[in-house]
Amino acid sequence: MALDGIVLANIVHELGTSLINGRIDKIYQIEKEDILLSVRNNSTSYKLLLTANSNYPRLHLSTLAKNPSLEPPMFCMMLRKHINGGRILRIEQPHFERIVKIDIEATNELGDKEVKTLIIEIMGRHSNIMLVKEDGTILDSIKHISADKSSVREVLPGRTYKFPPSQDKLSPLLTDKEVFLEAVGSKSMPLYKCLYMSYSGLSPAVSQEICLKAQIDAELIGSSCNTETLTRLYDAFASTLLLVKNVAFAPVLYLDNAQLPVDFYSMKLHLYDLYHQKDFSSVSELVENFYFEKSTRFNVAQKTSDIKKLLHTFIDRAVRKKSIQEKALSEAENKDLYKIYGELITSYSHQVVSGSKTFLTMNYYEEPYSEIIIPLNENLNAIENAQHYFKLYSKAKRTEVAAKAQLLLIEEDLTYLHSVLLSLDLLENKEDIAELRAELVAMGYLKKRKGMTKKRLAKKAMPFLHFKATAGHAIYVGKNNYQNDELTMKFAKSNDLWLHIKDGPGSHVIVKLEHGQEVDDATLLEAATLAAYYSSGKLSSNVPIDYTFKKNVKKVPNAKPGMVIYTHFKTIYVTPVESEVKKLFI
Repeated sequence: MALDGIVLANIVHELGTSLINGRIDKIYQIEKEDILLSVRNNSTSYKLLLTANSNYPRLHLSTLAKNPSLEPPMFCMMLRKHINGGRILRIEQPHFERIVKIDIEATNELGDKEVKTLIIEIMGRHSNIMLVKEDGTILDSIKHISADKSSVREVLPGRTYKFPPSQDKLSPLLTDKEVFLEAVGSKSMPLYKCLYMSYSGLSPAVSQEICLKAQIDAELIGSSCNTETLTRLYDAFASTLLLVKNVAFAPVLYLDNAQLPVDFYSMKLHLYDLYHQKDFSSVSELVENFYFEKSTRFNVAQKTSDIKKLLHTFIDRAVRKKSIQEKALSEAENKDLYKIYGELITSYSHQVVSGSKTFLTMNYYEEPYSEIIIPLNENLNAIENAQHYFKLYSKAKRTEVAAKAQLLLIEEDLTYLHSVLLSLDLLENKEDIAELRAELVAMGYLKKRKGMTKKRLAKKAMPFLHFKATAGHAIYVGKNNYQNDELTMKFAKSNDLWLHIKDGPGSHVIVKLEHGQEVDDATLLEAATLAAYYSSGKLSSNVPIDYTFKKNVKKVPNAKPGMVIYTHFKTIYVTPVESEVKKLFI
């Protein structure tokens, strides 16, 4: 669910309670479209996240967002210049729209105090963050919108800030019964749609909830409803908005049977009564819980799109090479026949008639003996035809040896490339991405960037994914091939349990065991579930997972990172479930 006006009103109230009169002491631009403000108020530090990400735009207090160590972009530098050290005066939601204005009093270059307004517009792909002077002049925005991109309004430095077009919607907080009946009853569309098309800040979900609360079919056409029906709808509408006016919010997360998030809202929705509910005391905590992982994955996907495209190109190329080598290997299957032709022609050369196109003789090289017709080149004599077949035999033999060797290399490349493709889903931050790029540069798949020094290219062990089994055992999962090597060959002890998907790309999984300690069935099942989840079998059922002690795992000499061989293993079949994996995460 996108943040509608009601959820945003909940967030604005929470921000007002925590941040009013607080001072901004640090400003970061943690992603291309994400701003993080560090605010200190009443001896407490808060982190305020504002993001204009087109997929997950939002603002809320954050505990998970991290500060980068990279050089700040121009927009971040501009914010630091104008509002760093400033005091937050007001936080407002104008017209109940998906817009938040934060008025900040800060000292300018001349030492005078000025009020500037930080505005975030939460409107899908049109979302934006901008800083505006007191007279309405835009100082800058995180996204520049010129006239050729939008004929409605420009968002550029020096332009006057204008609110986005309202689409003639009414404010639900400033309406009355008469206006409501006219607005909803005049539209020839389903009632729930009449609500969010008439009033700003209402989402389709809460509009359906209002219809449900009024015990009215949400699909009824507004213009066909009588006054009694519309009055019942208004009463439900007014009671819902009264909760907003009275700040009677109750943030709740809705989960499916697998305990995975489905939706959230700032009040209980009977629309979702069939789902499991998890209450939150803070709407910021709720929103971050719902969006953080999705947003992180989206940001990582954007930054690694070039890697993903390159990997697919190498995979397609390897598949074509494999097809060529398999064809050559298939053609080489006739090599023994060429040898027989040459031997028979040599043995019975005196019987071969000059200028013949074929030669019929008995094949004594294969039982049961039978007649065989040997094609001949009429322009060659018997010995020359025999030599021709011996040459074909030698060539086919060389081709077979070379093709088999090439197929082994191609299969190794494909296995490695698929494992790297899989590891893209495990990347969590810029350090993970940098480590993967360094791995691909070292393996020759990527060119070294100008800014990449030898130090940055060096293999560096980043923290493994860390889980805790129900029985208390520590379980570790590698996030890329370098980490798999580090985890298995250096971090793990000989008596630790090692797990990996059978015959497929996946992460190495290690269960830490004390000397002589045996793994219990529950821990084995949980570790196997992790091995399946972080593998190519993530979306499959009954995934085969091999497990053995680390002492039985050996690194293949000169093999690519993450490639190992193992013996004395057993196999367990599991079905990975995301909710079970999340329970184990530390």
